[in-house]
Amino acid sequence: MAGFAGASSSQQQHLQNPNPPLPQHQHQQQRTKRVAFSEIPGKRTMYEDIQDPNSKGHRSCRCFTCCAWICISVTAFLIIIFVLGFVAVGILRSSLPHINVLKVHSSNISISESSRQKFLTMEISVKLEFENENDKMSLHYEKLRVEIKAENVRIGHTAIPGFSQRSGNETKIDVNTTTTNTRIDDANAEILKLRYRQKAMLVDLFMTGDVGFSFGGLNIKGLPFEVNCQKVNEAYIKSDDPPKCYTKLLSFRGL
Repeated sequence: MAGFAGASSSQQQHLQNPNPPLPQHQHQQQRTKRVAFSEIPGKRTMYEDIQDPNSKGHRSCRCFTCCAWICISVTAFLIIIFVLGFVAVGILRSSLPHINVLKVHSSNISISESSRQKFLTMEISVKLEFENENDKMSLHYEKLRVEIKAENVRIGHTAIPGFSQRSGNETKIDVNTTTTNTRIDDANAEILKLRYRQKAMLVDLFMTGDVGFSFGGLNIKGLPFEVNCQKVNEAYIKSDDPPKCYTKLLSFRGL
């Protein structure tokens, strides 16, 4: 009876565990497997990167936007300054005086010769008229430097003291230059003697200096300008239509 009970117990255990464990070899029993587990951070979504103000992408985007706005602002400011400056220069150029040549006179020409070289002595006088045709703007000239040539031969240079012109004013100025014992070649000597006899000397006048403008309470000083009176024929100057000179503002050429 006891043997039957033991057999029944064995059969119950066999039914509860139909797959009994297989026997393991000794070296497999001694080997153990160790597995380390670590938490893998989940991937950030694009939405989370955009919403996170401390994310690297968000900071880069803000820096780029800031730099772009700074560049746009600086560029716009420079364009505005350039446009305003261009307009201001245009207004000032239109306000320059009208300069006419009223008279050219050559005198006391003398050509001497020594050691097969020729030397020129001559005087040239030019009368200029400065017209300030502005309605409300006054003009102020600092010392003006003048150079005169006759038939492309340099006669001399001089200076005109500074002066001022109110609006609508006309100012006449005499410019006199002299050359004494200046070496000259044969061809130019013959041309000058011929033109002198004909009273038809071709004269060039070049003048540089600084001009200022005043309008109401606004004063602008020291802007360089130049004047060119080219190929003025002594014989063809008419009082009702005198030769005109060309004026140029912001010229830095010197004599």
